[in-house]
Amino acid sequence: MERNGPGQQSSGDQRDPALVDLERLRHGGIPVHAEERLRELGHTGPGALAFTSDLSPDEAGLLRQRGYQPLGLVTGSAVYHVGFAYASAYQDTEVTQLSAAYNEATRLAVGRLSQEAHLAGAEGVVGVRYTMTRHEWTERVIEVQLVGTAVRGPHGQPQSPWLSDLSGQEWWALDRAGFGPAGIVWGHCVWFVLTQMSDVWIMQSWSNQEFTHFSAALGACRDRAARTMELQAAQMRATGIVGVRLARRLDELHLTPGYGSGSNPVYELEHHSVTLSLIGTAVRERPDAPRRVRGSSLALSLRDGRLVRTTGQDADATFR
Repeated sequence: MERNGPGQQSSGDQRDPALVDLERLRHGGIPVHAEERLRELGHTGPGALAFTSDLSPDEAGLLRQRGYQPLGLVTGSAVYHVGFAYASAYQDTEVTQLSAAYNEATRLAVGRLSQEAHLAGAEGVVGVRYTMTRHEWTERVIEVQLVGTAVRGPHGQPQSPWLSDLSGQEWWALDRAGFGPAGIVWGHCVWFVLTQMSDVWIMQSWSNQEFTHFSAALGACRDRAARTMELQAAQMRATGIVGVRLARRLDELHLTPGYGSGSNPVYELEHHSVTLSLIGTAVRERPDAPRRVRGSSLALSLRDGRLVRTTGQDADATFR
């Protein structure tokens, strides 16, 4: 008997579909109709159903050379409400409530993407595109969207499909060199920067000088996000992380005086928060990784217009 994933119930549930979908989402699952569509996709034979993908023709061709067949687009999303966040009126600090909200919203979206890939019978997902939006109609809601192409490969369907935000060309080169993806890893950090009088003096200065306070804050924020990402990679027993992308956002804000705050001038100044996000693909070196890696390049055939792979005679690198 087939077992359902987290938050998944039998598609034969006779309750109100809207209520069933809400219950599934509360447990990190996906809607009923999405599950039915993906199960249908997973049970089709090769070539029985035209696939859809966000792969370029070159990407699709290179993946086919490595024995991978595109199945279709899969997605994962989460709209997350952010609770009340606190900042210090005395020093810089991480806004842990916001950092946790960003990390949890990403976890939910990645989990749903993985569920869709599993239901589609995929070995993995390539070319995952990640977007995170804070809506203008409210500052306390964030939306995370993931979309990629599920592929069926020569190694069969694993219990948990691998996820990669690398392009088809990047994945082809990585697979050829003997690496396999462990999964997508990420890290978010929101850091509150308390404006100090030295900052005001720098902004009013006529000379060139580093904004050391902001440089230190950005470094601390990046280190926290990187630590979160590296812990996830360690849990996956990954060899390393490749293709890391960084996104940063700077917001202006004012502190709200509380009871007993007195006449602290900090409440009259404009402060800032830095939101820094990292996302990449954790990889493992395969046991069958080649010891000698040959260089290659793509050449355009003047005979039929196709891209032809050419390989050098000597190894570019040899590993012990």
